[in-house]
Amino acid sequence: MTYSCRDFFDDVMRCLVESKAIDSTVIPDDDPGAGADIAVNAIVTMRRADLSSQFVRELLDEVESLGAVAEVHGPDAVAFLFYLQAAILNGSSVEAHGTEDSELLALVGRLPSASAWTTHIVVAEPA
Repeated sequence: MTYSCRDFFDDVMRCLVESKAIDSTVIPDDDPGAGADIAVNAIVTMRRADLSSQFVRELLDEVESLGAVAEVHGPDAVAFLFYLQAAILNGSSVEAHGTEDSELLALVGRLPSASAWTTHIVVAEPA
């Protein structure tokens, strides 16, 4: 029995549907290129979700609690960390202010995957 490109395509799409990464209605019938784009986008999104969860796990391993972060760095720090988590999930970035946010940037810098997280932070130049 041979395994065709179509079999592979169908298996990948079925896996993505079963994992709820895509809806079966978005799978094109006769356009493997469009189907590949849909599959790649779903896989990238799934990876970003995994990274976003990893960031939170690392953060909570580093700090006592989010309440403790708010006590030490202020409530804006907690908001910044949630915006950073969203930026990791969306593949975007958040803005930090080097002087004001230096302790918060140091906190993120202590995390095991700091090099990945800091790619989502743009440090604004002082005005």
